[in-house]
Amino acid sequence: MAKIHLYIPVLLLVLAGCSAPKHVATATYPPFSQMIGIATHLGMCEDPSNATDRAACTFQLQQLKSAGVLLVRTDFNWSEIEPQQGGFDFTGYDNLVHAVLSNGLQLDAILDYGNAWADAAGSGSYPPDNPQTFADFAYQVALHYKGEIHLYEIWNEENTGAFGVGFWPPAPDPEAYGLLLEDASKAIKSADPDAQVAFGGVLMKAYGLNYTGDTFIDAVLDLYPDMGKYIDAVAFHPYQNYPPSVAPDFRSTTQLSLDQMCENVKAVMKKHNLSKPLWITEVGWPTYPPVNDSMQARWLVREYLEAVEQGIDSVYWYDFIDGSGCSFPVQECYFGLFDYITAPSYSTPPQPKQAFIALETMTSLLSGTTFNSDVASKFKLSGGARAMYFTTPANMKEVWVFFSPHGTLPQTVPIPISGLAFYDLSGTTFTPSSTGAAYELTVTTSPVYAVRL
Repeated sequence: MAKIHLYIPVLLLVLAGCSAPKHVATATYPPFSQMIGIATHLGMCEDPSNATDRAACTFQLQQLKSAGVLLVRTDFNWSEIEPQQGGFDFTGYDNLVHAVLSNGLQLDAILDYGNAWADAAGSGSYPPDNPQTFADFAYQVALHYKGEIHLYEIWNEENTGAFGVGFWPPAPDPEAYGLLLEDASKAIKSADPDAQVAFGGVLMKAYGLNYTGDTFIDAVLDLYPDMGKYIDAVAFHPYQNYPPSVAPDFRSTTQLSLDQMCENVKAVMKKHNLSKPLWITEVGWPTYPPVNDSMQARWLVREYLEAVEQGIDSVYWYDFIDGSGCSFPVQECYFGLFDYITAPSYSTPPQPKQAFIALETMTSLLSGTTFNSDVASKFKLSGGARAMYFTTPANMKEVWVFFSPHGTLPQTVPIPISGLAFYDLSGTTFTPSSTGAAYELTVTTSPVYAVRL
């Protein structure tokens, strides 16, 4: 048995039943390799003189690069960059940007969060009283990083904040956010006309708040019907009920599936006659009961694949590595692709979870390909099972990815295609049994790849 990947330990000193969506075969999809992102925390990249932080930064970025990740989403905190009004300090973020770009990765910079001098309460957590102060900050960031950073999100989960919980306290405010978004976008584009500015990633689940992600987007667009002039994309976070603990295609009276959440956002866009790329800038599952490592790995791959079929332009998994010290909710510490380790060394680096191996396998096998169509009917798959067909130009490489949705039984189907190599979720090769000229493949909820070169 062979593996398509090899994990080489390096030093790290740690930072602390749903049916398939209906798309026609002529639809256009982004190249798969261009949509793979990670939402992470890169504060340890800001001080290269700190050996511990430098090692952690190097490890994380090298692992992301080797795993085929292209896009990295991280915070650019207003209060750190402009601690006093008009006084900008980019030193730490210059180091961060250099580290990311030198590894061949691209940045999605989240311009976010309050500043003590910018709100009357002086708390530093409230949005600014005058959105122009935030726009001035956004202008300076875009000017400083022109030619280096091309993607910006304005704030993060701005539809949360009721009851003092969330990122836009004391409560979500579509009018205030819309004004801040418009002003910030104008400022960024005046500094860098080539920059892309996204509606900040909204949390799709309401969690008792006033707005779900789609209804918040709808409210902002109702108030600002010309917003399409100022934004290049709309970002959202399709987490399921917290803590996320069901498959991406699971749905119930209280749970929305990934497909449903995507369709809800698309419906709002259609209502407002707005045609913009959609970005999933956070999604993930913590390895905390009832979710185990195997479930996280399967769901990661299915999340990316189902998002591809939905026509999403980019998907960012959250997070890179587990943390420590979470009290409530403790699940927040377990979204990572690597296990947390308190005393790493050359001989005891952090270990990848199954989800990281699954990510490596997926990006390696689908490298250079573009999604073509779901050909499940060709293989007589039933019950919403998928056979997603990816090709390179001129069909020099063809890949079929087979998997079944949550709650379905395995089904064995004939694959009448010669010269295939089969890989499981971890990149291990195997050969299905055969009957005559056809392989007999058992399709389950764990994705399987069939590759023909």
